[in-house]
Amino acid sequence: MTTLTWDVQTPRGPARVTSPAPRAVWDEIVAADPLAGPSHLPAWSDSVCRADGWTEASRLYELPGGRQAVLPLVRRAFAGSPGDPKLLTVQASFPHGWGSGGIVAPGGAGVGDVAVVLADLAAGRELQTLLRPGFAAAAAWREAWSGASGRVPVRIPVQTHVLDLGGGLDEVWSRRLSSKARTGIRSARRKADSAGLVIEVGSSPQLVEDLYDVYLRWVARRAVQRRMPRRVARLRAMRAEPLRRFRTVAAAFEDQCRIWVARLDGIPIAAAIAVFHGGVGVGWRAFSDRELAGPLRAHELMQFLAVEHACRIGCRYFDMGESGGVSTLAHVKDRLGGTRQHLAEYAFERVPLSRFDSGRIALRGYVERRVLTMDHAADRPRP
Repeated sequence: MTTLTWDVQTPRGPARVTSPAPRAVWDEIVAADPLAGPSHLPAWSDSVCRADGWTEASRLYELPGGRQAVLPLVRRAFAGSPGDPKLLTVQASFPHGWGSGGIVAPGGAGVGDVAVVLADLAAGRELQTLLRPGFAAAAAWREAWSGASGRVPVRIPVQTHVLDLGGGLDEVWSRRLSSKARTGIRSARRKADSAGLVIEVGSSPQLVEDLYDVYLRWVARRAVQRRMPRRVARLRAMRAEPLRRFRTVAAAFEDQCRIWVARLDGIPIAAAIAVFHGGVGVGWRAFSDRELAGPLRAHELMQFLAVEHACRIGCRYFDMGESGGVSTLAHVKDRLGGTRQHLAEYAFERVPLSRFDSGRIALRGYVERRVLTMDHAADRPRP
């Protein structure tokens, strides 16, 4: 892969940019950032590229005074541009479905670091560059964005839940979880024992397959609720969440990736996958067969087991991720002690792709809600 270098002007002098970032330097900077998560590792970028067909495009910033920072970044070029090939190129840190990216820097990214990155990306000619910084650097990105001049990215609000694990599992259990959550988890454990629920954990290929099996059954149930053909829902779901994505991450992260699968009579009925690095754990995905797992509260138990593991290996925070507008899922994360974090995506765009995508998702959600409301009204007995 060809290495490129260029300069970015800052108030304190030029900053040198190298892309792709040298792996040895990248590893050193990740080790010096106390809240660098698993998605900031080179292995995560490699997984995105291997599973979804992106190209590595990370950037090392050498700032005036010797400070260094790395922006994990992947790129995808679309064929057919008659002129500048960058005009049909999109970049992301990271693509949707791959969690947060943003800058890693010794001691954590500061406002000055973010300002240099924004100035560099603003000078680019790509069709779109999408940035989704994690919770740890959200304040620095917000401040740098509000003070930026020239070409400023579109800011798109995002909400996630983050659980503070300070004090360890005892502190989390007694002070962060709600009384309803503690009661629910105790009940789930009793019901699991009584029903003969078997919970396996690891990162083996079989557990990946079981996780995906639960995912597809979850999709099938939602299709029935929305009066959607199951085949259409399944194909759309497999395109949105391909199996190779989970296989790739599990193989790349090994013991840093943990999958919990709950089996009832040998059938997987609930599953969760989480990835860990240093002081941060990330709950990446969780699914359940509601008809079988609901009475046993297996979904909630899976979520807590991931939190429990994060505490045991010394994580400082557990990122529960977005809830996708699903109020019941957000409510579970609230009960489990997650604090709602108001973050943002930042998009440099030649064409307003992010607004189009947000509008499409909102329209689809509105139509689905209307269909469900009409179905429920039709099912109610009439006087």
